[in-house]
Amino acid sequence: MIEAERAGMRGDPEAETLVWLQRLSALDSKRSRYQDMAAEGHITFGELGAKLQELEADRTTAERELEDLNAHRSHLEDLERDKETLLKDYASMVPDALDELTGEERHQVYRMLRLQVFVSPDGDLVVRGVLREAVCTPMDTR
Repeated sequence: MIEAERAGMRGDPEAETLVWLQRLSALDSKRSRYQDMAAEGHITFGELGAKLQELEADRTTAERELEDLNAHRSHLEDLERDKETLLKDYASMVPDALDELTGEERHQVYRMLRLQVFVSPDGDLVVRGVLREAVCTPMDTR
């Protein structure tokens, strides 16, 4: 789920956030310039109203994009936090629960963990998977 969420994000979220913040700043500057033009009589107040409506639509789009980016980031952080909690819970349950599983069920768990075990000629085990810590040490395998 975490990988799918990351894949669903377009490009670099930090860079994209910066682009939208710069866009909002540019819209503020443009708004001020339009108001100055109207105050000096270079455009009518009707024209000013139309220009400000366009700017407001652009501002709404930029704010919505920023909200979407923040929501994605927050959701990803929640998934990461949930992942850590879930892994801790499963780690405490697995040793006892594995003993009670059938061979096929145990194999299913190993596949979900992407567990790979390699035995070297001298008898040492190398264990890989979606685990953060070593599963066994050379002393455990002797």
